Amino acid sequence: MITRRSFGIACGTAAWNALPLHAETRQEKGERLVRNAFESIGGQSFLDIRTQVRSGRAYSFYNRQVRGQAEITIYDRFEDMRPDAGDDWLPLQRREVYTRKGDYYALFLNGQGYEVTYRGAVPQPEDYIERYRQASRRDIFYFMRYRLDEPGLYYYYQGTEIVDNVPSEAVDIVDDEGETITLFLRKSDGLPLQQQYLRRDRETQIPYEEKSVFGRYKPVGDTLLPWVIRRERDEEKVFELYAQSYETNRPLSASIFAIPSDVPRLPPNP
Repeated sequence: MITRRSFGIACGTAAWNALPLHAETRQEKGERLVRNAFESIGGQSFLDIRTQVRSGRAYSFYNRQVRGQAEITIYDRFEDMRPDAGDDWLPLQRREVYTRKGDYYALFLNGQGYEVTYRGAVPQPEDYIERYRQASRRDIFYFMRYRLDEPGLYYYYQGTEIVDNVPSEAVDIVDDEGETITLFLRKSDGLPLQQQYLRRDRETQIPYEEKSVFGRYKPVGDTLLPWVIRRERDEEKVFELYAQSYETNRPLSASIFAIPSDVPRLPPNP
């Protein structure tokens, strides 16, 4: 015979058995949210992307004013990580074309950079390239492609925050050198909404807050990627990209990521 007391005991036992063995820690939740974000953008399909081509409009800003605008095309080629590579090497090659004729562009070749015009190819200043390397390694999409299983990573869930009027969940990702990326993930779908980190000037040691904001996610093949990217430095907008087309795994000629032999190599600017 089932009495009220025996029914209550049975229900209590069932509820207890349904509970997890232990409460999720902030560290566990932080890592789970980042790995869920990786799956949200495509998981293995994202890793299978070897090339991507984005075309659209780009704007640069200085003192809150538009400094330049261009119809931009960005070619990316993702390579395998080389364990024997030095700290300056990146498994990424990029060409940013700023004119319709293609006669003005920038090349970023595995961590080295050049500005190419009708005059010739000029190496980018070392401080500029160092900022590029740091920004690449700390970009959350680079991180999910190359660093997600990096030894020594520490995740910490900070809680819920409103970012650009969007409910989000904040996670700190700290590497074994103590560098921290703070990532904000949309609560609605877990996609990256914003990231930020502190960068110190090599000479002055002055800290700068570097921020990237991601928006207008749309399907690209079997992945879901942002078509709008905004970058800020110390709360001032410095760059915006509005992609109008986005292709992945298009065969790209090796010449796209090389300086033509007939282009003069010029010395660095003084």
